[in-house]
Amino acid sequence: MRIGELSRRTGTPTRLLRYYEEQGLFTPERAENGYREYGEHLVDRVLQIRGLLEGGLTAKSSKVFLPSLGTAPGR
Repeated sequence: MRIGELSRRTGTPTRLLRYYEEQGLFTPERAENGYREYGEHLVDRVLQIRGLLEGGLTAKSSKVFLPSLGTAPGR
């Protein structure tokens, strides 16, 4: 899926999704044309990230906790 669809499905602005990627919270695949491809698993991952951040963790701290929340393919 493209970033717009991930944004719609998670209620997360595209700018914030790009920030999460920059912080290393997830890594989308790249299509042959260089476009980012966001896998289905990232819907849950983004919701996990939002939950951690809304709970008061920083992006850096969230990165430490994400592996204990379950494996997200591609990360």
